[in-house]
Amino acid sequence: MTATPTPLAVRRRVRDGRAGRRFLVVVCHPVPTSFVQAAAHRAIAALESGGHDVRVIDLYAEDFEARLSGAEWRDLGAAETWPQVGAHISLLRWADGLVFVYPTWFGGQPGMLKGWFDRVWAQGVAYRIPADGGRIRGLLTNIASIDVVTTHGSTKFMNSVQGEPGKRVILRGLRSMCGLRCRTSWTAFYGNDQATEPDRIAFLDRVSAVMAKR
Repeated sequence: MTATPTPLAVRRRVRDGRAGRRFLVVVCHPVPTSFVQAAAHRAIAALESGGHDVRVIDLYAEDFEARLSGAEWRDLGAAETWPQVGAHISLLRWADGLVFVYPTWFGGQPGMLKGWFDRVWAQGVAYRIPADGGRIRGLLTNIASIDVVTTHGSTKFMNSVQGEPGKRVILRGLRSMCGLRCRTSWTAFYGNDQATEPDRIAFLDRVSAVMAKR
């Protein structure tokens, strides 16, 4: 029987004495056969081939409740007791790397993903507000990297004109609650509405290449 070749990334990791990392991949798209879901599969496969431990949260598949209720808002410190949220908080604390895969709609994240930020990245989980009203302290120091894979229907020029607010939400806002040396990457597919099949295949290959370097 011929042995299956060990992926190059795994061989390098073993050679350098490095352990595999723990990645949480958060996927947000309502259609399982969508291009975004295909990109998510590529990202997951590349991470697993690299010898990493990968956990996946598919928000639509789980029918995640994105709405932050009035009762929850009044008691943000109890997020770990909320349905669905407690398990997601455990995964967020378990991971040392985050990967977000989603379509950019109206310049930002889909409502369900934004609701996930609102409910899971709660006070006492992602940040702490000092009693004296001082500077907010980020608590997710376990997170060493954040990678984003996203699609845009419009061109890069149009997104630049709009200011790419969704990019700032993650690479600046969420990043500020993580480790001081947290690395980030932004892998975006612009002009999806007019893209050809070769364009889409090339992007999926780029997703695989980016994740293979983790």
